[in-house]
Amino acid sequence: MKKIALLLLITLIATTASAQMRPGSTIGKLRIRWYKTGWFLDANAGIRLLGQSSDIATMNIGPSFNAGIGYFFNDKIALKGRIDYNQFATAYGNVLDKSASLSASAEVMVRLLQVFANKRSRHFSLNLHAGVGLTSLRNPSYIDFREDLGPEYDDHFIKNQDDMGHIIVGLTPQYHFNSRLSINLDISHFTQFKQNTTYDTHNAVKANNVTGIISTSIGLTFRP
Repeated sequence: MKKIALLLLITLIATTASAQMRPGSTIGKLRIRWYKTGWFLDANAGIRLLGQSSDIATMNIGPSFNAGIGYFFNDKIALKGRIDYNQFATAYGNVLDKSASLSASAEVMVRLLQVFANKRSRHFSLNLHAGVGLTSLRNPSYIDFREDLGPEYDDHFIKNQDDMGHIIVGLTPQYHFNSRLSINLDISHFTQFKQNTTYDTHNAVKANNVTGIISTSIGLTFRP
């Protein structure tokens, strides 16, 4: 009886181990099927580069944060909504001026390796994303300055803020730990339209019609 029980235990262990190694098994899918369809969430933190200032001011690098939610319809294409928060600091003379922008974007995301290479499971992927959205820039000290004088911004959208449209284009290399969790490096460029003044707002220098910033961040993607 003991020999039979031992034989059954060995058979069970061997069967379980074999199932874990088969790509079609549940455990195998969790291990390799990161490219499955469905919802995903991501969050990143990093730095903001560029940003237009006037000739009498300098622009410093600032922090940048973004988060998004999306849905992959197949193993190649997804739609994604993204929110970005960027901080700006300009210096001129003894004055340090700080402001921040909030951006909302709608994007299309494409898994490039799945499009141009053989379809297979990989630990690494490269995603291209592009879309459009709105950015609103807020400078608290300049708002206080304008309100003391009486007049407000020439508002088109949000009161007392510099509102602009943008196009976002970026690349996101990813490394997949499993089908649920990946680490990603995101590099995104925002081309902004109709920015009112440069980021050293107190100088009241008009910005060029087209401006831009770059967000470089690292974070995690989670697939439920």
